[in-house]
Amino acid sequence: MTLVEQLEKLDESVLAALANPDALDEQWLSGQLQIRAHLLQQMIEQGSVSEHDSAALIQRSRQLKASAEAVKQQLGDKLKSMKKGRRSVQAYQTVKRN
Repeated sequence: MTLVEQLEKLDESVLAALANPDALDEQWLSGQLQIRAHLLQQMIEQGSVSEHDSAALIQRSRQLKASAEAVKQQLGDKLKSMKKGRRSVQAYQTVKRN
């Protein structure tokens, strides 16, 4: 399996994982991104990437970045709602005590 094929397979698995942020495993994702960085470094060192492969790689990288930003936004919104809920419960308890 070539480096390009390995990267393509890896990117597909990361994109699939990012599609379901509730089941996202931070350690697994971190490991996959480290492997991706290593594969990219090997590709750069070899310097034998076709124009088509590099264009596809850039497109997948942009897609990964967009997916990661979307997940970050979703998790941020979820955290905000959890904090709002916690403040509401605290306010209710304060009113209830008084």
